[in-house]
Amino acid sequence: MRLRFLSPRQAFSDDALRRLTQLDYDRDMAFVALDTVNGELAGIARFSSDPDREVAEYALLVRTDLQGRGLGWQLLLQLINFAKAEGIRRLEGQILSENISMLKLCREFGFRIVRDAQNVMQATLDLQSPNYPASNSTR
Repeated sequence: MRLRFLSPRQAFSDDALRRLTQLDYDRDMAFVALDTVNGELAGIARFSSDPDREVAEYALLVRTDLQGRGLGWQLLLQLINFAKAEGIRRLEGQILSENISMLKLCREFGFRIVRDAQNVMQATLDLQSPNYPASNSTR
């Protein structure tokens, strides 16, 4: 949770829970993966775009016990391809510099990564580039 929300979290306010669970489908999208064994939430990828649908902030969360199996890769691929089909021009996200797995995943997809703050990296993917890797990726 700390790697996803950039700080420790024990609980969410009602307002935060509404933002996370009630999507504005004109600007937001979320894809969830369920555990095939028990139907529990396994991972989620989501974005929220600006009103002009130029730039969308994305986030990805995979349950700790399921990391390293390609689920995050598949969720991010789904999110990228959907965002591109919706005309989003750029995806952006913030990643803690210690989140090596997420930084590696973003580099695989061609995100440009720069240090934004002391411990935070800014990952950006230009979806208008004809060569963005996700369109040609199969894993």
